[in-house]
Amino acid sequence: MLVNGNEILLKAREEHYGVGAFNVNDYGAVEAILGAAEETRTPVIIQIGDWTDPNAAESKAKNPWDAKMFMNFVRYRADISPVPVCIHLDHCRTYEGCIRSIKLGATSVMIDASMCSFEENIAITKKVIEAARGCGVTVEAEIGHVDGHAGDTTGKLYTTVDEAVRFYEETKVDSLAVAIGTVHGIYAEEPVLQYDRIAELRDAIPAPLVMHGASGLNAEQYKKCVERGITKINFATYMQLAGADAIEKMVDANRAAGERSRFQALYSAGVAGMRAIVKEHIGYFQTKSI
Repeated sequence: MLVNGNEILLKAREEHYGVGAFNVNDYGAVEAILGAAEETRTPVIIQIGDWTDPNAAESKAKNPWDAKMFMNFVRYRADISPVPVCIHLDHCRTYEGCIRSIKLGATSVMIDASMCSFEENIAITKKVIEAARGCGVTVEAEIGHVDGHAGDTTGKLYTTVDEAVRFYEETKVDSLAVAIGTVHGIYAEEPVLQYDRIAELRDAIPAPLVMHGASGLNAEQYKKCVERGITKINFATYMQLAGADAIEKMVDANRAAGERSRFQALYSAGVAGMRAIVKEHIGYFQTKSI
């Protein structure tokens, strides 16, 4: 069933479990994620990009027709699912991008103005919230900064409690991404996670807390983060790698056997690889079945 962010995350926060938010850009990833969620009977969040942003990188862009067709599929597939499914716009830097995705059919959006000044971040977040709530769409924002490479864990990146309280009081944002030591992409070294900070943030504001850059952590790290208050967990890089690894293994096995690889078999292997790692991490996140 198609829902917005609050319909999944508020219950998760109250009952102290995490919900995975998995990024998609193709049909196979959608089936991998929903297949895993339906098998475990757990709520899930599918994350999209601002595909029709005129400034988007070519690898992340879709033309308006393709974007509409793909979103029609995602919405239909989510709507007929027996588990709650939220379609969430991930990491959008502009008000215009959030509006584009709401019109396209997203049920939740993230406005990421964390690189702006604190006051500018508040202002643009409030503007997005005003538009989104009239459409029944929930809004995520970010304060602090989750960097794009491993090893950068300097104190200035971490979200402070004072910032979170002020930001929430001025915006009443539905969920808040916080910087607690994770980074986007592949980890080159062990992250320094601020477990105590997570608990302090959870106790300070009622909005569900979001962890970005969650790929590559181990089961115990996920457990500690969820126990201390992380509710939404973004997971993308290692899901994509798992799909690619499954395809590479099949190609290598076929070559060793002197056989050629067929596209459909490779595609199915990639989907199965992604589904397996999504299912595994749903368990790590301690997501409760419906």
